[in-house]
Amino acid sequence: MHFQFTHRFRAPVEKVQKAMLDDGFPAFLLQHHPKMMEAVVQSREDKGNVVTRKVRYRPRPIIESIGPKKIPPEYLAFIEESTFDLDRKRLEFRNVPTVSGVARHLSNRGTMTFRDVNGECERVTSGELEITNLPFLLRPLGAIAERIIHGEAHKLLDQEAKVLEQFLAQPPKE
Repeated sequence: MHFQFTHRFRAPVEKVQKAMLDDGFPAFLLQHHPKMMEAVVQSREDKGNVVTRKVRYRPRPIIESIGPKKIPPEYLAFIEESTFDLDRKRLEFRNVPTVSGVARHLSNRGTMTFRDVNGECERVTSGELEITNLPFLLRPLGAIAERIIHGEAHKLLDQEAKVLEQFLAQPPKE
């Protein structure tokens, strides 16, 4: 399933990019995002204007259980593996589930592009979300799962954009 989400920020592109990569943003995100339980930078490498990162995220479960079976929050955890080229105003990402059984069936990758629109930043997130490798009889459920995950991912990113806007509005650090 292809997706595309657009967010607008009342700040220049460079300020938005800098804020997204700020060391304090994951903690701020965790504090202000009601659906996020964990946001931790696991690694970061800066090579000029290209930043490569691995960030672990764990959103709150959208459903607590399916019938009698509880869904542990860890099933929703993923590592964002990303490369952010600040000069090209482009972030490429791959979200890798941390639970191997989930990773075997879920693929999510894409890009974020940033552009100036009248002094503000427009961020477009686009990519692919796929449920794969399901047994034949479960494949119809894969399409349903894709739509549910797509909807929840949209909500997560909308909320992340609101939190990023709050982060941008803070007074500059000394």
